[in-house]
Amino acid sequence: MKMWLQTMLTVILALALFFAVDHFSDNGHKKTGGQIILAHDKGIMPMFQTIFARQGQAAKKAVGTGFVPVPSQTTDLFVSRMMASLPTQEAPELFTWWSTARVRALVDKGLVDDLTYLWDKYDKSYDRAIRDAYTFNGRVYGFPYSIEYWAIWYNKEIFTRLNLQEPRSWAEFMAVCATLKAHGIPPLLSSLQDQWYAFVWFMQVVIGQDPDFYVDLCRGDASYLDTRAKKAMAVWGDMIEKGYFTDPGVNMFTNGGHLWNKEKFAMILCGSWYYSTVLLPQGVNEETIGVFILPPHNQGAGKNIAMETGPIFTAVHAPGNQEALKIADWWMGPEGNPYFSSLLKSYSPNRQTDPGYLPRAKKTLLSRIYDEHYRILNRYWEASPTPVCEFAVKKLGEFILKPGDADRVLSEIDRMSHDYFAKNPHQHQVPYHED
Repeated sequence: MKMWLQTMLTVILALALFFAVDHFSDNGHKKTGGQIILAHDKGIMPMFQTIFARQGQAAKKAVGTGFVPVPSQTTDLFVSRMMASLPTQEAPELFTWWSTARVRALVDKGLVDDLTYLWDKYDKSYDRAIRDAYTFNGRVYGFPYSIEYWAIWYNKEIFTRLNLQEPRSWAEFMAVCATLKAHGIPPLLSSLQDQWYAFVWFMQVVIGQDPDFYVDLCRGDASYLDTRAKKAMAVWGDMIEKGYFTDPGVNMFTNGGHLWNKEKFAMILCGSWYYSTVLLPQGVNEETIGVFILPPHNQGAGKNIAMETGPIFTAVHAPGNQEALKIADWWMGPEGNPYFSSLLKSYSPNRQTDPGYLPRAKKTLLSRIYDEHYRILNRYWEASPTPVCEFAVKKLGEFILKPGDADRVLSEIDRMSHDYFAKNPHQHQVPYHED
């Protein structure tokens, strides 16, 4: 019986690997009319599939080669497929990923192309700080299709009805939360349906405690047992215990717009992509969407906001690699990047793009960031080494369900972080930040 179980497990694992690789070969170069593939993890947000498809059609008109987007429904499934296919000729020519620490393993294994020559070609179009987020050992890999900022998106109709104003201090934010709860409206959406979201409020409260400490924590130069980490967790834990979050069992992607319209929550801390790819496609009236940057609970932390870039990489081993490089050149240029940003209604990483296409809420957010000189910090998902981040996500999910376990959770993450950096002393990555 034991031998039979071992045999069956071996067969199941082999089949899983086969289908992970074959997922892309089934849609390969020959079966897509000469077009190549862009693999992405955003299948749960149909708007991305539509926009990627339109970008592929525009690329075909511009350079003679288009691409077909192939989605995965979850991040975990996508990562498994990519790690299985990238070392082989079944790799998709183009694929979305993450920047900074998240791409290091792909670079070290020689799985993605060096695009330094394209960054040099378009040097005047991209801020140096963005280039640095894609740079390893002096060479640049991948290119950004968007820039997203992490702010609070709120229901203006609820705020108006309850005479609430955008908070400009932590005390005002807490008062807003208390008022919402008193009127039976969960103040903030929190979800563990996609486990990665567990890091978001941890990132926010640590930045709100001390942004320099946050940078050091991600680099492995500070301890998760530091008093500042404990203070940040206490703030978050207090919010959980006061009932300021929804049940974490809700789905922020497939159900976000419905929950918004039914007033099942009033605010969500999320990237600016949430506006365009979840709320609007699910029937939320854009006139009901407001945005503000969360004030820090420690006033001495100053004005800060987390940022993520949306990277695309070209796979070295893919059969249509040369066609992918042509598309990368076009996408980084004055036609491809602005076109995609206008479709997605996202912030263009190409600084020569006219932002006139942005919706009012996003223009407001961008103006506040620059007019009030916010410091921009790389998101924890990209800034922290992947093994540490993924372990932390799991433990922070446990904290969300049991906020009294803060000391245990921090201790276990700290042990993991210490062990990782002890074994990888050269992998201290400076997260992108801008004063």
